[in-house]
Amino acid sequence: MRDYLQHVRVKKFAAGIVCLSAACFLPRAQTSGSTVGTLAPAYMYQEWGVPGAMPAGKYLGKFKVTYYWAVDETEYPASSAQPIYLADGGLLGRFSSAFVKAFRTESAARLKDGRCISYLKRRGRAQVVDKFLGYGGHKLVELKSIAVDPRLIPLGSTVYIPQAGNVVVDGKPQSGIFYAHDIGSAVRGKHIDVFVGSRVHMAAFGLAGMQSTGSVDVYLLE
Repeated sequence: MRDYLQHVRVKKFAAGIVCLSAACFLPRAQTSGSTVGTLAPAYMYQEWGVPGAMPAGKYLGKFKVTYYWAVDETEYPASSAQPIYLADGGLLGRFSSAFVKAFRTESAARLKDGRCISYLKRRGRAQVVDKFLGYGGHKLVELKSIAVDPRLIPLGSTVYIPQAGNVVVDGKPQSGIFYAHDIGSAVRGKHIDVFVGSRVHMAAFGLAGMQSTGSVDVYLLE
């Protein structure tokens, strides 16, 4: 029994030495010159899933969030009720009225033959593209591009939305980083419109608490 107690005391003493060493040698976080705590090495945050520091940026406040996507022709009935014309005046094809209406609303669509088209709103025409068109020469990136009011968020800016860091799409966690690549006639003031690419991706944002017309925190990164 005496040997067992001695063994327990040795183990406790060793554990205390380890904790004391960690407190002495781990880096310290500083805020305004004062120590606020001990930071573990970066690999420990990755291993245990502890979130790191938020990117530095200017807080712009709460914004309404909505979503837009590329309309999929396969989801609409086969019809030749309404034509879509290209920028050069040529006929792209004839489609169902519901598809044409949705295409003009979302400004992006995928055709049954695999081609992608963007809507040129000022001309009322379509353009076949490799990547969907944003505004001012920007190309839309699925799950990364947003439409903004450029009076509040300049086009080309990088934006951070912390709530989006909880979004997982097809097993891939999202970073919360977005790029101001587009504008919209309905996007005014504190409102952002996220390009999700495929409409089904909206569900992942909803599960993370980012329901359409809900509010999110927006930071303009420096």
